[in-house]
Amino acid sequence: MNKQELREGLKRLHEYVGKQGFKSMFLEEGKHAAMDTLLLGLEMEEDLSIYISCNFVHAPEFGDVLQYYGQLELDPIMEENPQAFTDLNIYQMINQLNRGLPVGQILYMQGEGDQEARHLIGIRYTMLTELDDEAELAKCVSIIEMLMNIYEVLCSTILLLLEGESLNSAMEILAGIMEE
Repeated sequence: MNKQELREGLKRLHEYVGKQGFKSMFLEEGKHAAMDTLLLGLEMEEDLSIYISCNFVHAPEFGDVLQYYGQLELDPIMEENPQAFTDLNIYQMINQLNRGLPVGQILYMQGEGDQEARHLIGIRYTMLTELDDEAELAKCVSIIEMLMNIYEVLCSTILLLLEGESLNSAMEILAGIMEE
């Protein structure tokens, strides 16, 4: 696909997710976006929301790939309870959550500059698609809902750690809730 076809695919997704009740904004490549981006404002509860960006690109010899990405800045959370959010605890939490995910990944990233967040957790999912029919668009909505669930589990884990639970205890509590 060429750039215009990819742009039209994102616009179709933008229109489709809007009809499904999701808030979204299409940003065309330019001053405000490095590449065409569909920005999704996902809200699970009043105090639980995340922005997910969608980019649609052609990968030679592979196909057309839709990438979803959202992130949570950890710096304020780490300041609130530094003992619960050591690098080791964060890595262990990410590894345990990733083991339980059916698809997608949770990433831990550390920034180095003064102008950027020092600690981030990212949620990422990529899929091959042409975004050319309703079945593919519906599949995208299912992925968006799955990303919302992943984010909710991540935030629940972080909340349990903030409340003083150990990482193992937090993971056991979440496993019990998810089995119900």
